[in-house]
Amino acid sequence: MNSQVSKDEERRGRPVSPRPDPERIEALRNRMAARGQTVKALAREIGEDASNVYKVISGNRAASSGVGHRIAVKLGLKDGPDSSPEAVPAKLEPVR
Repeated sequence: MNSQVSKDEERRGRPVSPRPDPERIEALRNRMAARGQTVKALAREIGEDASNVYKVISGNRAASSGVGHRIAVKLGLKDGPDSSPEAVPAKLEPVR
């Protein structure tokens, strides 16, 4: 079990959704760098607030529920009910 998840469980007293996989985050960063895309442009593309996208990619937002989770699913960082091919922009296919 991820040490951060266990800390969150201890703090909150209930289980939480795991954080996005660091390998998926790194793959997203590599795709963005290869295309010369900024986080702000990516946020605009998926229709989310840039500050929240920064937080999810940097790991400052756990992405266990709400906005953070929705952004992580849209970026392909986490699997979720919205992880269908139509939910992810064609340019940002999830890394599995």
